[in-house]
Amino acid sequence: PKIYPFPPTFMDLIWNSLHILPVEKLIGDVDIVHTSDWTEPPSRLPKITTVHDLIPFKFPQTTTESIRNTHKKRLAWVMRESDKIIAVSQSTKEDLISVLKIPADKIVVIPEGVEERYSPQSIDIQEIIKNRYKINEDFIFTLSTLEPRKNQARLIKAFQLVKETYPHLQLIIGGRTGWGEIPAAVEGVSMPGYIPDSDLPGLYSGCLAFVLPSIYEGFGLSPLQAMACGASVAVSNTSSLPEVVGEAGVLFDPESVESIAAGIIEAIKNRGKLKEKSLAQASKFTWEKTARETYKVYQEVLAKKNNL
Repeated sequence: PKIYPFPPTFMDLIWNSLHILPVEKLIGDVDIVHTSDWTEPPSRLPKITTVHDLIPFKFPQTTTESIRNTHKKRLAWVMRESDKIIAVSQSTKEDLISVLKIPADKIVVIPEGVEERYSPQSIDIQEIIKNRYKINEDFIFTLSTLEPRKNQARLIKAFQLVKETYPHLQLIIGGRTGWGEIPAAVEGVSMPGYIPDSDLPGLYSGCLAFVLPSIYEGFGLSPLQAMACGASVAVSNTSSLPEVVGEAGVLFDPESVESIAAGIIEAIKNRGKLKEKSLAQASKFTWEKTARETYKVYQEVLAKKNNL
């Protein structure tokens, strides 16, 4: 394959703001154009767009007016110009139908996959990673950008309840600072900031439970990665997260501190039983499967074009 690097500022101005200069003028004639919901170049060729989430519409308070307006324009072009839209979850498909009124038959659900490096790690590797992050006790782990939608403030309150049952427990909150007020840390809570991908399998494998209390996720990749490492997982019962964890995870109400705490305790208590379920569930999500399903969409769109 050929790679054509385009500067982000160029793409944003020419394609997202002005929506001019068809992509084939830059790269030559191709069979099909596959874009994401964040870059929407014009094209006269058959076009497929992958949409990950509708956060600017579902949670407008999390973005600026400028970002919302740009996203609205992009998605208007997606509706008009895309022959097929790929949603990364059934939840995102339902949002596209209900919020943007896109016909259901124009949308196909193709979940994301998990990389092979996410697998159960040895005790030695787990200990190396724990030492790197100064983890001295059993711990629960969460990974997400620090922002209100990710719900870390309630998680910290829930953790304090969990410590009544498990007093020698740490909470590791990994992820970059996003926006909004950063939750105040309490005893036993560590916020190491950005965690490189290479350290994640050791943390997923070594935690007593992985927790994601997010209010909304278009897909929810971190719990899938955690399950692939054999972690016991507890997640919100909202948006796409129940799809991702299936019967392998514990669900809780992200609006309730008590429900989050109960979910964490259940995940810890059933850690041994949930490990095998996690591995089995994660095995259903591979990038090879994603590629095969995407190729089928390419074939369908091209066949329709050739029959015109």
